[in-house]
Amino acid sequence: MNISTRQMKAFLCLARLQSFTRAAEQLHITQAGLSAMMRDLETQFDCRLFDRTTRAVSLTPAGLQLVPRVERMLAEFGDACLALGKISAHAKRVLTVAVAPVVASSLFAEVCEHFGRKEPEVTVRLRDVNKERILAMVESGEVDVGFCAQPNPAAATERLPLFKCHLLCIAKPGVLKLAPSRDGGLPTVTWAQLPALPILASADPSQGLIDAYLDRIGRAHEERPAYESMPTIIAMAASGFGIGFVPSFALPTCLRLGVEVARLQRPSVAVDFYRITKKGREVPRLVDPFVASLVEVAHQVGVAR
Repeated sequence: MNISTRQMKAFLCLARLQSFTRAAEQLHITQAGLSAMMRDLETQFDCRLFDRTTRAVSLTPAGLQLVPRVERMLAEFGDACLALGKISAHAKRVLTVAVAPVVASSLFAEVCEHFGRKEPEVTVRLRDVNKERILAMVESGEVDVGFCAQPNPAAATERLPLFKCHLLCIAKPGVLKLAPSRDGGLPTVTWAQLPALPILASADPSQGLIDAYLDRIGRAHEERPAYESMPTIIAMAASGFGIGFVPSFALPTCLRLGVEVARLQRPSVAVDFYRITKKGREVPRLVDPFVASLVEVAHQVGVAR
């Protein structure tokens, strides 16, 4: 059966008014159109719903039985529409974001605060997870958007570069023996000036980018510890276990832990930071203003180049 809510509403209207003329006027359709709708309804139910005479229209016993059922169906459909409307309205006021823990702790509290001043009615739900989990959550629709550096290619997601980060060298204070920067920014160190200390490697695939530069100074194949998380590398560097390399989005965390930080030069190295969304899905309206806050804050705190 293929019965529309328009037909059901027309049926109830005609049952109540018992007049094709008045029902058609109230429904803003022609009498012929109303008659056609009722004939189609009777054909689908395979029974007469109305007795028609030249003077009156009345419900048949079948029509009388149908009235309360149609009223209940329309009431339930109306309740469902109302409930879905509330869910949709709530969804439009919530933005769910996935980001790596070090980025969340370094940058996103300030980003959320900045965004909250522009969109005070919106709740940001921040999920701090590793890079692989970010991509999986975006693909499954569990989050609206993800953010990470150098994401692995994934067929179900789209990557949009937002800004470039500097690659930094970090160590226990005094290890790098840095001179203050003339322009008030971060001091710099060249790859050739790196101290002869253990290199704290990352298990992330982005370590390959760093190894390419270490290879130029003959240090790509040194025996070294490798850690799964960037916060661990920062903590180990702060405690004097070696030197580490982190993108500048980790700068606020490094400074809080008292780590010595220098920008790598000759050559300097850029790390792209991306917005990750699900391919084929409309990007939620709130993503663009959130990205604008992220980019603005990243430049304000010196994370972005």
